[in-house]
Amino acid sequence: MEFSLLMSVYGREKPKYLKEAIASAMDQTLPPKELVLVGDGPLPLPLARTVEELCGRYPAIRFVPLAENVGLGRALAIGLKHCSHDIVARMDTDDICLPRRFELQMAYLADHPECSVLGSWIEEFDPAQPGEGRLKKMPETAEEIAAYGKFRNPVNHMTAVFRRERVEAVGSYRHDPLLEDYDLWLRMLAAGEKFYNLPRVLVRMRVEGSTYERRGGIQYFRRYLKLRREERELGLLPGSDYIKAVLGTALMTLVPSGLRRLIYQRGLRR
Repeated sequence: MEFSLLMSVYGREKPKYLKEAIASAMDQTLPPKELVLVGDGPLPLPLARTVEELCGRYPAIRFVPLAENVGLGRALAIGLKHCSHDIVARMDTDDICLPRRFELQMAYLADHPECSVLGSWIEEFDPAQPGEGRLKKMPETAEEIAAYGKFRNPVNHMTAVFRRERVEAVGSYRHDPLLEDYDLWLRMLAAGEKFYNLPRVLVRMRVEGSTYERRGGIQYFRRYLKLRREERELGLLPGSDYIKAVLGTALMTLVPSGLRRLIYQRGLRR
């Protein structure tokens, strides 16, 4: 099964991380037929040189430079239009794919045409703290994901593989900083699309101190509250579920980042 891999890089990415991420994707047992890499705005010279080097090393890379930074959601929507295949995989430019990730995901999608979005578990690791990382499990079946998704993001974005036609049918990615994927999944769930998560780790995700800082604050809470209202309008959060979701969002976004990190690591990992 041929597929595209969609990634977006912006000016603050570390060249070393980008090299490691792309190498992990291209050295798979089943590599992507093409890798659409969107340059989200001008890149500093060392990063631009790294992109040029990678394009020379891997002919499958199609670099799509943007004149200005537009944000991840808009960059991915643009990149999706450049993908040649209906099956599109996602990963971030600082994460690591395990060698059989795409082989296993493509096999599942080939056997399950009803599945629109397929994810997996991840292992979170801190580069500054060598050793075994922290496992983040996700709900497995379509029914479990639909129930879980009302209150929390049901798919690890960097593990997602989806059918492009079904993503575009609900409006593709939109500009919603840090919530681009959850916004998309909710619209797909409301449309009746089926999800599944493979119960195994297929991606290793870098987690640094700023990861938890970005997930909080009053502005983040306001964006999340807007998403909750849209979720209610989609019919996914009736009655008391809406109040429960809003209170949970307030708790997670407005507490200090140190406490937020502790809650994520101890209380919100299955």
